[in-house]
Amino acid sequence: MDTSSFPGMWAPVLMLGAALALLFPSILTFFRSRRDTESVERRLARRGPVSGEAEQRRPSSRIGKAVTGLADQMAPDDDEQGVSAAKARLAGAGFVEPSAVARYYFVRLLCIVLPQLGLLAALPYLSSLPGTTPLVISVMLVIIGLIAPGMYLDKRTKTRWQECSSGFPDMMDLLVACVEAGLSLDASVQRVGEELELRHPIIAGYMRTLSLELRAGKARKSAWRGFADRLGIEEAGSLATMLRQAEEMGTSLGQTLRIFSADMRQRRILYAEEKAMALPAKLTLPLVFFVFPVLLGVLTLPAVVMFKEIL
Repeated sequence: MDTSSFPGMWAPVLMLGAALALLFPSILTFFRSRRDTESVERRLARRGPVSGEAEQRRPSSRIGKAVTGLADQMAPDDDEQGVSAAKARLAGAGFVEPSAVARYYFVRLLCIVLPQLGLLAALPYLSSLPGTTPLVISVMLVIIGLIAPGMYLDKRTKTRWQECSSGFPDMMDLLVACVEAGLSLDASVQRVGEELELRHPIIAGYMRTLSLELRAGKARKSAWRGFADRLGIEEAGSLATMLRQAEEMGTSLGQTLRIFSADMRQRRILYAEEKAMALPAKLTLPLVFFVFPVLLGVLTLPAVVMFKEIL
């Protein structure tokens, strides 16, 4: 047996053992919490049936219950510093469920453990490689497992921002139409959210939340500021500021919204013109690297052939 391959062959095993050792306290806590939860459920069952909505929220299978409970145990407590940042990041990506943070940390652990298990199973097929190759692959898999969830969240957040930015002028046009038709601003928000359900579902979801906050009695400027923070685009912040100023100064809401909607439409036109003007600059590199060598060959090849015949 080649002793030089010993560190590389056992590297995934050591990393997997370290991951399981870190996971072991969470597993013990999970089983203890499951035992306490089952005891509470038995006590509740003696008192009466559980409501239908609460029953639907619970996982139906034992595997689902185990995964959900393990994810909840792996997440940090609410009083820790990184939880609020993780919640804001997940909310920007569209994950607003109460268990989103717990599942995020659980997925991060899976992204580290599962590749190590796969590498451990593939070790017999890597015996012909140098001894340190499995160690390098193991380290690379750990780095990728740590980075991949964050990259996915960033990409999803950017996609949602682009969709919200492209659909915001449509929302403003519908809002102006509803306000000028005689509806109040709160009723217009509910109506526009229903109309945007198919074309812009992300904005429609945020508007439903805004409508519920307004119906619950939250202050209008606070509700619109929360709507702008959830949407995460500059236009929504400008709209919230404009509505607050219109309410404080007593100006006409319909005229203010119409001016703001025209400004949003003009911004969309300017954005399209900016994209069109940037297109020639973006086409320069493809033209230089792909089209120009072909043209150069077509133009110079006859001369090269003539010089070859003469010489």
